[in-house]
Amino acid sequence: MNSIKMYIRLIRYINPRWWLTGLAFLLTMLCLVLDLLQPFLISRFIDKVLIGKQINWIMPLLGSSLGITIVSAVLTIIGFSIFRYLEARNTLDLRSTVLRHIRKIPLMEIEKNGVGKYMALMGMDTTTTSKFINVLAVELVRQWLQMAVSLVIIFMMDWRLGLVAMCSIPFVMGFPRLYRRPIKDTVNKLRIHNEDIGTSLFESIQGSREIKSYGLEEWEERRNELMYKDLVKVSIQEGMFRQLSGRTGSLVIAITVTLLYWFGSGQVIDGVFTVGMMVAAVQYIQAVLNPIQNMNYLISDLLGSEASMSRIEQFLHTPTEAHVGLLKNDPDMHIVRDSTLQTDSTLEMLKRRSNTEEKQSFISCRDLYVSYEGVSILKGVSIEIARGQVVAFVGRSGSGKSTLFKTLQGFMPVEAGDICIGHNTLADLSRQAISSQISFVSQESFLFKGMLLDNVRLGKLNATEDEVYKALCEVELKSFVDNLPDGIYTKLDNQGFQLSGGQRQRVAIARAIIKEPDILILDEPTSALDRNTEDQVMSTIYRIMKNKTVLISTHKLESIVCADIIYVMEQGTVIDFGSHNDLMKRCGNYIELVKHQELLTIS
Repeated sequence: MNSIKMYIRLIRYINPRWWLTGLAFLLTMLCLVLDLLQPFLISRFIDKVLIGKQINWIMPLLGSSLGITIVSAVLTIIGFSIFRYLEARNTLDLRSTVLRHIRKIPLMEIEKNGVGKYMALMGMDTTTTSKFINVLAVELVRQWLQMAVSLVIIFMMDWRLGLVAMCSIPFVMGFPRLYRRPIKDTVNKLRIHNEDIGTSLFESIQGSREIKSYGLEEWEERRNELMYKDLVKVSIQEGMFRQLSGRTGSLVIAITVTLLYWFGSGQVIDGVFTVGMMVAAVQYIQAVLNPIQNMNYLISDLLGSEASMSRIEQFLHTPTEAHVGLLKNDPDMHIVRDSTLQTDSTLEMLKRRSNTEEKQSFISCRDLYVSYEGVSILKGVSIEIARGQVVAFVGRSGSGKSTLFKTLQGFMPVEAGDICIGHNTLADLSRQAISSQISFVSQESFLFKGMLLDNVRLGKLNATEDEVYKALCEVELKSFVDNLPDGIYTKLDNQGFQLSGGQRQRVAIARAIIKEPDILILDEPTSALDRNTEDQVMSTIYRIMKNKTVLISTHKLESIVCADIIYVMEQGTVIDFGSHNDLMKRCGNYIELVKHQELLTIS
């Protein structure tokens, strides 16, 4: 009953394809009717041919039986193919639904739960649920229908046989149900173990360098052995309960058939039954009880499907982030782009500062508080950023810079305070509006498997090949791309494995600037670049982003000494802000950071 209720609730998440489902169901029912004709034909063959010696009945009966078998086989193949198609399509529908919801939940929730949970949802759970929707559900209907029709036929043959069949049903159904709870518990445990193992294997593959570097192969094997040991134990328990559930039903069926032969033999001897009728009665009794037995064997799959459907339904009801579809695009956030000649990064920022005319607040945070799992990360942060400014955020690791950037993109829930972009609060903007105006480059940028061209185009899906090539040239990758055999069509391995760290970072920067965003957020964007390349890339960024707003977090202070504003952060708070020269006069924390990089001569 729970499975049916969840099926009804989940059916709205897929395209039911009713006409195909109805056709497959009709073919299944036709096969059932044809299969139930076989015992009757066999009984007639025994009585007419084997006992009655009526030779003229051989070909009609055998021909009918063979024809029914062939037609049933063809219909079964067609129906099975349709169900497999529906299963595959509905699995994709469910995966798309789950993936869309993943994109709506807070980013921190995804990072906290890890890959294993979502891989299990996208893989095993959607497949199991789709199998129930398209196969198990119809199979259950078929089994119940076969049982009902066969029971009617038995009562038509002899009411006493019908009573025997009906009296057997509670025992065939009842004994296996004793194992329903243990099976459900072990199925859930299996799923949890498989999820944990999936996460562990993902970590092992991702952390291959660390495992080899620290010689952790034996530690890895011990950890895996412990997990596999628990998995094997639960698998054995699940198999044992499943076999007990099925075998107890088989025992009841065997006893029932034995009693039927005992009763039927007496009826044949007394002349009430023919031999053919007794054989047919046994087959119809089995047609009544076997569906129940089959359902007992299916109970593990049913419980697994129920658990998977429950997990998917529970996941689809998890809270989403605030930015899911309010204001689409704010025209006040857009600024017309200009261009200028390339200079080095310091001179470029000085020119930007002198040419900045608009000083009204474009991005502002007022008394911003952000916490995660009860731990305060940002504590009363207030910032004001005008259009077209280059604003740097500096501080020790863990001071809250990356968290602030995540919050500005709507990835962290705001506990208190306000964030405004343009004339709108961040809470009023949709995810689409935020992502269309902001480009983000992190210290560890992600590249997708595919062509270099496609990776850069992710910033602007309709970008031409010339635009992609120009963006790559802007980030000092011209000679590298020109030397590739396939140029921008070069296929990248997983996460751009064949590229160096600096090359991957520059591809990510090219992806960001080709988007022509109003706001560019850079979180340690040049950590993998040498000094000369860093200066060239940053100069390009500042030139391209002229009259746009740039927010940058870096430990390389030489690249931001001429920023319009530098915010100094410490333990989740802004302790001071101003220009480099202003901070060098009064901010001890900033001076310490500068001394650490030996930049006093620049000041």
